[in-house]
Amino acid sequence: MNYKETILVTGASGFIGGWLAETLHLSGSVTVRAGIRNWSRAARLARFPIEFVLCDVMDSAQIAAAINGVTCVVHCAKGTEESTIEGTKNMLDAALKFGIKRFVHLSTAEIYGNPSGEIDETFPFQYTGNPYGDSKIEAEKLCWDYYKKGVPVSVIRPSIVYGPFSETWTVRFAQNLLSGNWGIFKGYGEGICNLVYISDLVSGIMLAARHESAIGEAFNMNGPEMVTWNQYFQRFNSALGLRDLRVFQPGSAKLRTMIMEPVRFSAKFVQAHFQGPLKSISQRFMPARKLMKSAEKTIKTTPRITELSLFNRDAVYLPTKAQQMLGYQPRFDLNKGLEMSVRWLTYVGLLSRQD
Repeated sequence: MNYKETILVTGASGFIGGWLAETLHLSGSVTVRAGIRNWSRAARLARFPIEFVLCDVMDSAQIAAAINGVTCVVHCAKGTEESTIEGTKNMLDAALKFGIKRFVHLSTAEIYGNPSGEIDETFPFQYTGNPYGDSKIEAEKLCWDYYKKGVPVSVIRPSIVYGPFSETWTVRFAQNLLSGNWGIFKGYGEGICNLVYISDLVSGIMLAARHESAIGEAFNMNGPEMVTWNQYFQRFNSALGLRDLRVFQPGSAKLRTMIMEPVRFSAKFVQAHFQGPLKSISQRFMPARKLMKSAEKTIKTTPRITELSLFNRDAVYLPTKAQQMLGYQPRFDLNKGLEMSVRWLTYVGLLSRQD
């Protein structure tokens, strides 16, 4: 990257986009333009003198204003199926129109579906009916279409990205572990948990944006250590300083999940249609409030059917291509990544807010 090159990061208020914008700014080698959907989402990055621009990927006028004058776009924005697909198309249209020199698209390893074994970038797309993975496939197809039209596209396919600010794989699992309802899932948690610490992923994205050989290529991004999901839960639990996890036998784990699915659906229905009366009851009657909180806690900390399937997936997403072509070398093993994650959870007070 050349000095004073301007890079637009879409989805800069999100987990990965925010980390990337911060890292690029702190590197001092480029000018960062942080694309956000609305001004209320600028809080995390506001402590830095970063240029903010409105960049709703469904708004062509905002995209044109945001992309004008930049040389590189890193497309991290995500949302609904429509915004994932059409939003990516809108960004690619603008990149073609404005002659962007590099376009790095953040995809996901979920485009491979539910595979087994060692998976490299030649593995075909697999539709599963999962809206997230399937919409990412469609977005990638658009990237390759626009590459043929002349947009210098590179695609990043990260695995499980964890670390500070990760709601899905860090905050939620910390809450699950702290609840006392989580545990070791025999028969369901023995799949490979392909963890990559956020700083390593950001380094990989920056390498892809820098290397000419990355144009027209897709890259898996994974971490340096392969552990099972159960091992991840155990080591995260230990990093939090909690007592040993409960062990759920295969039948018990599946039964809890099957029982909770209709309960979860019913709870959503009741909340959607009777939120007012429920709030009034919980405010007036302490026993009712405690019962509601206990039920909510159980629902949130019981694995879904899709999660049990993920926890049992026996696949390794090989980062060999990124290592050989880009010099990608992940530096954060699981112990270090968890240490940094727990420090952040403690700093922002998320560990002290548990009931």
